Formats: sequence, structure tokens, C-alpha cells
Amino acid sequence: MILATVAWAAGETLMRRSPRSDRLARAIWTMGIVMAVIHVVLAFHWVYGWNHEAAVEATVRQTAARFGWGWRGGIYINYVFLTLWLADVCWWWRARASHASRPVRIEMARRALFTFMFVNGAVIFASGIGRLAGIASVALVLFAWVVRTPQRPCSA
Repeated sequence: MILATVAWAAGETLMRRSPRSDRLARAIWTMGIVMAVIHVVLAFHWVYGWNHEAAVEATVRQTAARFGWGWRGGIYINYVFLTLWLADVCWWWRARASHASRPVRIEMARRALFTFMFVNGAVIFASGIGRLAGIASVALVLFAWVVRTPQRPCSA
């Protein structure tokens, strides 16, 4: 998941800074969701043996260890997140101008969700080098949002 986290941060940082960086951001953004889906597939294959209940129980145990309260819905939040990320990638590839000019509310909601998910997945629930990469990635994204140049629509 480290590669997906770094790709998220790079994509967010480059997104809509210029037409050239936007193309690179879109490619990196796509690699990020690909890496995230590969992570899930490998986890289900090698760790959970394609047993969804085992994945749910592992998520409950991890949540309880961190927060003292296990919740079965956490894994479903991850599924929704991955679905939204995939939808965003598809939107960006199919309709660049529309993606670039989407309403501010949608963009702010997307940013908030993605940041929440990466803080949880790559910082709170990570350890070692993964946590360090998560902290650096989240810090980079927050910094990039603060110093962002005016958003310019990308050419279609």
C-alpha cells in the first residue's frame, strides 16, 4: 500500500498545476488505484484465502486494537473508498475538462475523504516504513494544497 499512498500524494500534488503536470498526475493517479486494488487482491488471496469474513474479522481486531472498539463496517468503508477512487480515475480519463471544472464542494469532499482514508490506512493503521511514507505523503498533500497555484482548467 506504500506505492498507492505515494501515488496518491504525487497525484494530489501535481493535479491541475499545468496541462503538462496534469497529464502526469492523471497517470500517477491511475497507478495509485491500480496499486491499491492489487494490494486488496493480494491480501484476499494470500492473507484471507478469499474468505471475506476472515477479512472483516481481521479489520475488526485491528480497529479494536487501535481504538478499543471493533466495528464491522470498516472494511466496507474501504470498498466505498476504492470504488470512488476508481470512479474518479475513470471520470478524469473520459472527461478531463469536466473533471477539472467540477464543483468545489465535490472536490473538497473528495479531498476530505481521501485524506481521511490515507491518514487512517497509511498512518494510524500502518507501522514502520509504511507509516513514515504515510506521514510524509499526507504532509506533502497538505502542503501542496496550501501553496497551490490558481487552478487552471486542462485542455481536453
